[in-house]
Amino acid sequence: MPTRSADTPVVLDRREGPFGEVVLRERGEHFEIIANGCFLMDTSDGRSERLLIDAALAALPAGRSGPSVLIGGLGVGFSLVRAAEERRWGRIVVVEREQAIVDWHLAGPLDRISGPALADPRTGILHTDLVAHLRTATERYDALCLDIDNGPDWTVTEDNGSLYSPTGLAH
Repeated sequence: MPTRSADTPVVLDRREGPFGEVVLRERGEHFEIIANGCFLMDTSDGRSERLLIDAALAALPAGRSGPSVLIGGLGVGFSLVRAAEERRWGRIVVVEREQAIVDWHLAGPLDRISGPALADPRTGILHTDLVAHLRTATERYDALCLDIDNGPDWTVTEDNGSLYSPTGLAH
């Protein structure tokens, strides 16, 4: 029986969504998310996602009771998990536009990462596009953590570029 190298990715799920193809791969003990052929993230580290949440909380007044956070992008779940670990957060809302990613967390392999955070009563997931949500949302949040692209110069889709403009950031 042939063995598989830990360096060889195995496709666990591939779906076509309204924004293109999303793929969940397993490489050794880690998971990877690919969107339209663009590597988004994996589970090998997660420091930047955790630091994003920590920095948002640190920027808020220490005495603020139950601040709310909007996390743009569920990804592999590290940002959500870090937010749920911090008891100071009140409401935790994650906006994710890809149903496949939501499914991988609710009833798939990524549940082992995010399961407890998703079960936290402070947590909610909105299945919608973040750009559209920010344009129409009436809710206010104390912190906004954007983790949907590989940066303003390397967006997953062109529409995401508007988030990083002065107008987009003002929303």
